[in-house]
Amino acid sequence: MTKYIASCSFGKDSLAMLIKIKELGMPLDEVIYCDIRFDDNISGEMPKMAEFIPKAEKILKDKFDITVKHITYKRTFKEQFYTIKQRGKHIGYNYGFPYVIGAWCNSRLKIEPIRDYLKSINDDVIQYVGIAYDEPKRYERLNHDTHIAPLYDLKITEKEAIEICKKYDLLSPIYEDSFRGGCWFCPKQRLSQLRFLYKNYPNLWKILKDMEKDSHNTFRPNTTLIDLEERFKKEED
Repeated sequence: MTKYIASCSFGKDSLAMLIKIKELGMPLDEVIYCDIRFDDNISGEMPKMAEFIPKAEKILKDKFDITVKHITYKRTFKEQFYTIKQRGKHIGYNYGFPYVIGAWCNSRLKIEPIRDYLKSINDDVIQYVGIAYDEPKRYERLNHDTHIAPLYDLKITEKEAIEICKKYDLLSPIYEDSFRGGCWFCPKQRLSQLRFLYKNYPNLWKILKDMEKDSHNTFRPNTTLIDLEERFKKEED
């Protein structure tokens, strides 16, 4: 028996994909979301996205009878940050901030829990993924024996995905700030998004600054958060 499972990030592409799957009557057994936590009380999502997700889940349930299953790693970001390394280059140190290349947060907090969950399913699994028609390189990298990209197959672009979401009030407010989804503590995020975090969420910015004191590496390569803060202050002046 084959199970059809969709991965949902609550971004425009994955939500538009779910809408089209339902509109077209495609098989769908389960929808999963990797819920990355900073700690037990704070989501890893940007605050606007964290507030949007419960609203989106209600719309999905009410209009499409979709229930989203949350998959979470056994540790939060903060717990993993302070976990002592038992092997590798920095043995005896805590994990600290993820590196830009080979980030432990992606492998441990996202890939591993989803992989383990899918392994726990005894049936064959076909995964739906939200890849738009204007993302051909991502589409080419897919294993087409185990993955389906409905938006790409339907030739739906990212811009069209936005309009599909708007129709059902399922467009995340993060796009009002011109951002893609992602964790607020991600070292790979663009400078503009870090500037936005500094200006609009000083409590989260302070958390990162305080944690940098306990990390063997800086938040971004060769640049401390204090350096970035001074840069942002100068820009304001």
